[in-house]
Amino acid sequence: MSLDTGGTESATDERTRAPQELSMTVVEYTGEPDRCTVAPRGLSGVAKLSTWITVDRAVVVDLDAVR
Repeated sequence: MSLDTGGTESATDERTRAPQELSMTVVEYTGEPDRCTVAPRGLSGVAKLSTWITVDRAVVVDLDAVR
């Protein structure tokens, strides 16, 4: 997907039909909390750049462990 808004598909359209699987990228820091960025897999362009969240690694838990 390009950033050209003249196309027929918008970033909202892409997010709406995006798969529910998430990816997580961990960035480790010295002297600061490690940070995790979580986003849906399979997005591109504007949808990828606008559909993510970053949190401290300490608040991330294994989903199977808390079910």
